Amino acid sequence: MMSFRRYTIRQCLVAFGAALVLPGLIFAAILLWRYASAERHHYEEEALGTAQRIMAAVDRELVGIQSAAQALATSSSLLEGDFEAFQRQAELTLQSWAQHKPNDYAIVVRDVTGQQVANTRLPRGSPLPKGANLPIDQQVITTKQPVVQDLFTGATAGRPIISIRIPVLKDDAVTHVLSMAVEPRRIAEILLAQNLSASWVATIIDRADRVVARSRRHEAFVGTPAPDEFRRTAREADGIWEGYNLEGTEVVGAYARSGVSGWMTFVGVPAEIVQAPLRRSLWTLLGLGAVLVLLSLLLARAFGRRIAVPVQSLVHQAQRLGRSEPVAPPPTGLVEVDQVGGTLASASTELRQRENALTASEARLWATQNNAAVGIAEVDREGRFISLNMARCKLTGHTREELMGQHFGHVTDPELLGPDLDLFARQVAGELATYTTDSKFRRKDGSSGWARVTSTAVRDADCTFLYAVRVVEDITERQQADRRQKLLIDELNHRVKNTLATVQSLAWQAARPGVPPQVAQERFQERLLALSRTHNLLNETHWEGASLRTILETELGPYTTPSSRIRIDGPEIDLPARVAVVLGMAFHELTTNAVKYGALSSPSGRVTVEWTVDEHGDEANLAIDWCELGGPTLEVRPNPGFGSRLLRQTITRELAGQLDLRFEREGVCCAIAVPLGSSSRQHAA
Repeated sequence: MMSFRRYTIRQCLVAFGAALVLPGLIFAAILLWRYASAERHHYEEEALGTAQRIMAAVDRELVGIQSAAQALATSSSLLEGDFEAFQRQAELTLQSWAQHKPNDYAIVVRDVTGQQVANTRLPRGSPLPKGANLPIDQQVITTKQPVVQDLFTGATAGRPIISIRIPVLKDDAVTHVLSMAVEPRRIAEILLAQNLSASWVATIIDRADRVVARSRRHEAFVGTPAPDEFRRTAREADGIWEGYNLEGTEVVGAYARSGVSGWMTFVGVPAEIVQAPLRRSLWTLLGLGAVLVLLSLLLARAFGRRIAVPVQSLVHQAQRLGRSEPVAPPPTGLVEVDQVGGTLASASTELRQRENALTASEARLWATQNNAAVGIAEVDREGRFISLNMARCKLTGHTREELMGQHFGHVTDPELLGPDLDLFARQVAGELATYTTDSKFRRKDGSSGWARVTSTAVRDADCTFLYAVRVVEDITERQQADRRQKLLIDELNHRVKNTLATVQSLAWQAARPGVPPQVAQERFQERLLALSRTHNLLNETHWEGASLRTILETELGPYTTPSSRIRIDGPEIDLPARVAVVLGMAFHELTTNAVKYGALSSPSGRVTVEWTVDEHGDEANLAIDWCELGGPTLEVRPNPGFGSRLLRQTITRELAGQLDLRFEREGVCCAIAVPLGSSSRQHAA
């Protein structure tokens, strides 16, 4: 939700007064800005014109030097190799051409190997410096064109100079390179001759971005690289640049490039001079604006007080309305304020009437919800509880404080939570208005139960999801009853079939040829009674299972004596109905055999039954060891009878188990291994 900053009436009136003054101030500021822009443009145009004029003067000087050098390059003495005569001619030329400053110029001639043959800086007849094959000379020789050389340190002069190199042609072949060297101060004199303003600075920069000459502090900066920012920016022929010059002063200026030498002239005006008119105007504007704003503030304060006091009275009346107290605002003299006061008084009466009715309605609703037999909860769009009744708290055994803010699926079985979350997400998105699902939950005490949840979305007028009402009905007993009924029906169908098959097999074996009818009848009845005893045990638990220990005690109980001839040892375990019936029959056969022929037929005989449960992952296996000791000694292994065949068929076929039946000298030993599965095995508490 968007929040707005609140303002008082006085602040609004102050803002209104400022709003009346500010447009005029803004208009004046725009005019000042346009004036400053015009002044700046004027300085830039003047600087650019000056730079172009200076560059033209420097070009004329360079062209004049080049013309003099080209005239000397056609000297007959030079072409004929009379270098001493040529040097006299060159010295006379410099004296007449350079007038009162011949030392600012020098003429040097080199042959194509770079060896000097004439140098006016040295007296005639003096030894000349060893030559060097200079790249600039090679350029002149190759192109046969004059070249204006950038600033360099002269070998003879030992200081920065510039030169113009001319090819000496004989029969269209370059025989020598004539170089007329010029002192950079000569270029600086040209800058000074332009009569620049005292604060303006003109600078000549060569192609290597080094200072050739400067109108101020020339000697300090000659040969110095131009500022990095200027070198990166000034790439066009002419342009404007603003930055800091070599002296660290912020300047606004223009540059112009020479078409003769490729050099550049920059004329800079201190930024302080350019900005001075704007500063003066700004101070004037600020002063005038401060006076106008102060006047508007004083007027706004006076009018604001006249309005704020009655409005503050309305605030107190509104607070009384919020506390359901009677509202009777006094007259203020302001029509609008008095109208609001009258409306507050009317609203106070109506509001108290509605409030009484709403309080009674809420009390009834709260009582109904908290006395409902089903759980009722409200959850936000994230699925967190924002309201619960007592029935919902009792369902899982938590308090309301423990559940508030929790997600509705915090105790739901993870396997069943996914579909509920998907349905809830669709409900929040507007795809479902209501849905119902069953879920398994875990109570606070660790027990589990089942609930049927009906979730209904509550939306506003724009169909925006507000919250969901979840009605939760405890169906644990219903689920258990349904599951027990299904189990009983399935087990009954299975048991009836198996029991009929077992009874049929017992009857057939008992009545086989060679067995007297009375004996056959007794055997048949005994085995039916054993089957009946196991069924009775299962009936006690509604066919949900029977204890292994109880089955053994039921079969061996009649033969238990105080001398402990029978020992039963193993963990408490409840067997599934199918396993209990089969093992009950097996224990009956083993018990019958022990009583008639084995250990229990002898006073000193003993029977030991031990079992263990091995778990491998989610699977559990039951291992049973039946061992008889102290019975009649077996001299010859008996032939397998019906009991042996019954044991093997029921254990291996019906339970998919393993049977190891051994006839030892002291009695029968039988090892039984049966898989229980993960869902059917239950430990006794």
